[in-house]
Amino acid sequence: MTFLEKYNSESTWHGKAIVMEIYHLAMRSRHKDWTITQTATDFGVSIGLVSENLRLANMIHNHPKILECQSRQDAIRKMNGISR
Repeated sequence: MTFLEKYNSESTWHGKAIVMEIYHLAMRSRHKDWTITQTATDFGVSIGLVSENLRLANMIHNHPKILECQSRQDAIRKMNGISR
């Protein structure tokens, strides 16, 4: 299963964020000049979505209670409230 297939099969906002983060970090490890734009291209999504997913994944690592959020929108609101 490819990262894109795993991403598309994920049913939770946090699953999608973590899969994209792992892919992005793996590619950055292989290619030091890897960018969010390249991850966006590989996943067929916007740069903004990649950026948001990476921020959400970071929040999961640093504030695991964010996983209690039922929806991506709730997690984003909580993330924005925490990061201020």
